[in-house]
Amino acid sequence: MNAKERQWFGCVLALVIALATPLYVSAQDATPDVQTSPVAVPTGVTVVASGLSNPRGLSWDADGTLYLAEAGIGGDNVQVEADGFTALGGDTSSVISIADGCATTVAEGIPSVLWKEAGWIWGAMDVEFLNGSLYVLVSGSGASWGTPDAVTGIFKVNDDGSLTLADDLGNWLADNPPKFAAPDYAGRDGSELDMEPYGDAFLISVADGGHIIKAVPGGEISLLADLSVGHMVPTGVAVDTDMNAYVGFETTPPYTKGMSKVVKITPDGTVSDAWTGLTAVTDVEMGPDGVLYAAEMSVNNSDQEPFLSSDSGQIVRQTGPASSEVIVTDAPPPVGIGFDSDGALYFDFPAFGPDSGKGLGVVVKVDMESGPISFKGFAPGPTCA
Repeated sequence: MNAKERQWFGCVLALVIALATPLYVSAQDATPDVQTSPVAVPTGVTVVASGLSNPRGLSWDADGTLYLAEAGIGGDNVQVEADGFTALGGDTSSVISIADGCATTVAEGIPSVLWKEAGWIWGAMDVEFLNGSLYVLVSGSGASWGTPDAVTGIFKVNDDGSLTLADDLGNWLADNPPKFAAPDYAGRDGSELDMEPYGDAFLISVADGGHIIKAVPGGEISLLADLSVGHMVPTGVAVDTDMNAYVGFETTPPYTKGMSKVVKITPDGTVSDAWTGLTAVTDVEMGPDGVLYAAEMSVNNSDQEPFLSSDSGQIVRQTGPASSEVIVTDAPPPVGIGFDSDGALYFDFPAFGPDSGKGLGVVVKVDMESGPISFKGFAPGPTCA
């Protein structure tokens, strides 16, 4: 590893700031209730699938079939080793479809990388349909991660399960630095978290650099907005019918309650606050009622490590510029949220867990008319024979 690479990986250690790493560092001491509690499913909740490994973004095809990105569990291949940063890679990430509680592999062998010391996983981060084709956002690949032959980017998922590169995000990021480069900014390849259809393109959030990228599959890649100043750490992206984008923020330790928000980005790139008073937002969606919903990873946070808790995640609905209605509370840290064609709310979790999160992942469907639903003591049991 040359001097420049060592310097970069020293900076990568600061990803603890941008990607909730204290949460993962403490995973062994903060095991989600999904692992330890008696089997209990609250009224108004349907377990769609369980036994997954680090579920991320979810989407539906025109027939109503649910698709999901699994980030995987890394692997045994030491791709990078520096002080405090051991990247263990393997082709354990995948795209799956879910029906009757069972997962079917749609695409497998996708690169996954585990930051061993922290427990964070990169791999397939989101799936979306555009013009009838399925695409997957893959993060944690490329030269920055010790895999120069792999690519961080958007891939088309072919009918035979193979992947075709549509947009190379790593090369674009290398040529487009943010206005503010935080200590954890990688310089290329980045930490992409969410992907949302936007006309004939996708919007991509890049957590460490603060970029909101507009990428046409197989076409132009451009910057919609630079949200790097203040290092708020952009995560979930939603789009309304007027092509305004809404972006949530995870923020940084200690993830102070009420310090996150959602901003609105107009098609010309103008940025303004849309919803304030939130905490550690991991995803944002526009509901069928035309109202914003957000996933808050943890709301009962401490000013001491590990900062975030394992059982205070929430799903909330916007009721005003700085107010929310709680839909789900006391949940394992949620990651992705979405709505099916009938307007039903789904979300997946947890964002962390022991043993690299292997087999802990769950997808649930929530009846929003059941009032605030507490997940305290939740454990799903198996869903597939």
